[in-house]
Amino acid sequence: MSIPLELQRPTTIGEGIVQIRLPMAGNPMRYVNGYLLKDEGGLTLIDCGWKGADVLAALEDGLARCGYALRDVRRLLVTHFHMDHYGLAGTLRAAGVPELGMHPRDWQIVQIRAAEGDDDAIVDSWLARNGLPVEPEDDDPDYERYDVAEPTRLLEDGERVGRLRAMWTPGHSPGHLCFVDTVSGRTFTGDHVLDPVTPHVGLWHDRGRDPMGEYVASLRAVGALETSGVLPAHGEAFPDLARRVEELLAHEAARERDVLRALDAGPSSATTVASALRWRRRGDRFDQLPNGYRQFAVAETLAHLEHLRARGLVTRNERTAPITWALAAPSATAAQ
Repeated sequence: MSIPLELQRPTTIGEGIVQIRLPMAGNPMRYVNGYLLKDEGGLTLIDCGWKGADVLAALEDGLARCGYALRDVRRLLVTHFHMDHYGLAGTLRAAGVPELGMHPRDWQIVQIRAAEGDDDAIVDSWLARNGLPVEPEDDDPDYERYDVAEPTRLLEDGERVGRLRAMWTPGHSPGHLCFVDTVSGRTFTGDHVLDPVTPHVGLWHDRGRDPMGEYVASLRAVGALETSGVLPAHGEAFPDLARRVEELLAHEAARERDVLRALDAGPSSATTVASALRWRRRGDRFDQLPNGYRQFAVAETLAHLEHLRARGLVTRNERTAPITWALAAPSATAAQ
C-alpha cells in the first residue's frame, strides 16, 4: 500500500520520543500524531489512529524506519475514545500488543455504544430538539467501523505508566487524558490543547454534563504545568503551553460574549444562536457550512449555553419546540 511521502518520515523529538504521522484520509486534519516512547519497560505508543489498512501500514512503516516492529510495542495509551485515537486499538491488541490504557469515563462510553449500537439517532434527536433539522449524512465507513478493545488498565488522574504521568483533562471528551513525560518534561496534550486549531467541545447529549466548564477548568490545570514542550495529537509540536492555554481561554471567553449578545434579541434556539456566530471552517457563515459542520457548530454552541446556564447567566425552556435559551437577567451580557 502506498504511503504519502509526508507520512513516511518519523520525526525524532529527542530523549526517546518519536512522532509517527498516521493518515486520516478525506479528513481536513489529514493525520493524527502517534508518539513512540522508549523506556525500561519497552515501547509505549500514545494514540493509534482510526481503523484502516492504510493506518496500520503507516504505523508499521514508521516503526520499521525506527528499527522496530509491531511486536516491540508493549503498551498502547489512548488520550480519548474518539476513533482517530482509539480506532486501531482492537487491531493492535489482536496483533499482540499486551497492554492498553485509557480513562474509565471514556471506556464507559465505548461500552455503552457497543451495547446500545450507533448513537446517531440520539444525537439527531437532541440536535433536532435544539432547532437543527436532521439531514442525511454520508458516513465514512473507515472512521465509523472499529473493534471494541477492552483496556487492561484504567488510568485515573495522577497515575504513573512507565515514564508517563496521566492527567485527567475532561472537556473534549469526558475521559480525555494528557500525559506528562517525567524524563523530557514534555506534555502530550491529545486534542485538549492544539495550535492553531481550537479543540472542539460540544454538548451532544442531554445527560447533565457541563463539558465547557470541564474544559475550562482542565485547561487552567494544564496551563499551570511546567513543561519543556507540547506534543499535540494534531499539528506540529510547539514550545509554550501556558501561552496557548491563555489564547484558548481568551477564545472561549470571547465566544461566550458572542453567545450572550446573540441572546439580546430574545429567547432563541441553539441553532439560531449558532447562526449568529462566525465559524472558521469552510466559510464564515453558519449557512455556508456542510451539514456535518453545522452539527458540530450547534453542539459547540450548546456547550457554551449549558456552561452559561450552570453559572446562572442563561435559562433553558424545554416546554418550547425547539428548546429555547434566554438571558437570565438583562444585565447578563454586561456581567461578562
